[in-house]
Amino acid sequence: MATVTGVKGKDRWLLPLSAILLVMGGLLGLQVHTQSLRPRMEIGRRTSALGEMLRSNQTQVEAYKKEIGDLRMRLAKYETTAASDQGMTKLINEDLQASRAALGLVPLKGPGITLEINDSSLPALKGVDVEPFLVHDWDLFEVANELWGHGAEAISVNGQRLVAGSAFVCSGRAITVNRVLISAPFVFTVIGKPDTLMSVLNTPGGELDKLRGYQLRVKLTRHAQVEAPAISVAPKFEFARPVVEDVAQGVTQ
Repeated sequence: MATVTGVKGKDRWLLPLSAILLVMGGLLGLQVHTQSLRPRMEIGRRTSALGEMLRSNQTQVEAYKKEIGDLRMRLAKYETTAASDQGMTKLINEDLQASRAALGLVPLKGPGITLEINDSSLPALKGVDVEPFLVHDWDLFEVANELWGHGAEAISVNGQRLVAGSAFVCSGRAITVNRVLISAPFVFTVIGKPDTLMSVLNTPGGELDKLRGYQLRVKLTRHAQVEAPAISVAPKFEFARPVVEDVAQGVTQ
């Protein structure tokens, strides 16, 4: 267990606080990346996807403002409890557990929805481009972005937990996420307020409305409880290093 040396009194809480704020700050990044909007993407879907991304990004900006406000309140709470070792330990443990959940290191459960998206069942016609009638990586990205922007607290797709750094990447007729190959049907498991999530996904002109327009098969179900598994492949950092290394000199393992 890590112990702190060379730091006295109320300053002992600065190191764990710095580490926690660093982790939480990292969570403000984009939740999911994709190779969307590739040149081969048909122009109609590309224009629609771009407009949806702009709307989703605005929603994310508002969410980030709230997150920053929450972090400031959390910091103020640290300052007021710094004199109490017992109170500080409790706060640090609470933030550690929250960070582990947000990073996908532990499975989560709660109310939510499942969303199944599958390729169109229309028969292939000679001379007709079938690409618009298949589920693509950018479709999954847009759905995930819409869910994150409207209150989703945890998302998995075909058993793969989405976290900061997760990426949908096209791989032939299949798609990889977290470097794991997945294929249709694509099943989203989402923890959040079911009524809100159902309403957002069923909004006229929304992402599912567009997918249905291309005859993709969509099944949306609400649940009293769903489970999102822990991330199966944890990210590894070869080049990135914390910028708080100087502070860590006062810590012995």
